[in-house]
Amino acid sequence: MKLPGTKVIVFNVAAGVVTIAAVVAVVRSLVHTPSLAPCTQRYPAGTVFALEHNGVLLTSADLQARLSGKDVGLGDNVVISRIKDGPAPIAVGVTLAKGSIAPHVPEAGKGGVSFAWEPRSLHGKTAACLSYSVLLPAGFNFHQGGILPGIRGEDADRPDERFMALLAWRRNGRLGATSFVDTRSGPVEVDPVQFPDGRWVKLEEEVVLNDPKQSDGILRVWLDGTLAIDRSDLAYRDRPETTITGVNANVHYGHEDPAGGAPKDATIWLTPFEIRWK
Repeated sequence: MKLPGTKVIVFNVAAGVVTIAAVVAVVRSLVHTPSLAPCTQRYPAGTVFALEHNGVLLTSADLQARLSGKDVGLGDNVVISRIKDGPAPIAVGVTLAKGSIAPHVPEAGKGGVSFAWEPRSLHGKTAACLSYSVLLPAGFNFHQGGILPGIRGEDADRPDERFMALLAWRRNGRLGATSFVDTRSGPVEVDPVQFPDGRWVKLEEEVVLNDPKQSDGILRVWLDGTLAIDRSDLAYRDRPETTITGVNANVHYGHEDPAGGAPKDATIWLTPFEIRWK
């Protein structure tokens, strides 16, 4: 029997390699879902929470005046400074005094800040993208967890019907989020994602409201461009009149439990918020 020539063998081997590569590519396309681009790349319109005017830095008192005094902790715990080697030329420093928790709790230590930023052009939107960078000091003690700024909304006719989707650090140093809807609240748990300290970290949060009375709302969070939280089963509202209104700028340890207060004095730095919408 005549054996196949060298050229025939080489051709068959090459054809086999091409076939295997094609099969691998098809299988990979079926099982691999490309990562979703961060929301800042998909939301065109936006505005920034300005921290200077005509080249002059604003003060905490200026911010209080802009917010009509609807804040807690701005005057005592916030400083605005120019920074070097950061992701933005200006940043806000928020002091968390030892023992302090949510600043609106009257009997707790005074630390942290809480205020709402509500750009008029955002009202009525049902999808938004918030971005900012945050610097936790090196050796930061995560303790029992804490809260960072996130997207908020409400019903203009019924202000008691509102929601907040606040970012958070957990007691184990993981990134998390907590949704507050009316009087209900609950943590959004994610696969373990370490929240770095001692360096700037970029956070991007996307919120897409659910259809009224349905649990199909979306919450996505990117950490330094990597998707860390991806939920599509949340209920932010019961009525279509509840829409996105802006940002809840909360920075503090714990919530209302003194046991979760700051274990020592610390300062968290944040760049100006940018919020985008479709």
